[in-house]
Amino acid sequence: MTTHETSTWPEPLPPHLWNVRQTADYLGIPVSTLYYWSYLGEGGPRVLRIGRSLRYDPYDVASWAKSGAA
Repeated sequence: MTTHETSTWPEPLPPHLWNVRQTADYLGIPVSTLYYWSYLGEGGPRVLRIGRSLRYDPYDVASWAKSGAA
């Protein structure tokens, strides 16, 4: 058995993380809202800081949006 066969992920991992524009487009909100939530450190989907960039896992974003947390 390979490690891929024993994985517990229900879905394949995303091919890449979303940037702020992609996340805002998916959620239908302004980019500035994501930056504001990030600045506050609360609200919005979980954000990953990579250097000076903000990145979002598409599965985290979809899960957050489905939870009605907007």
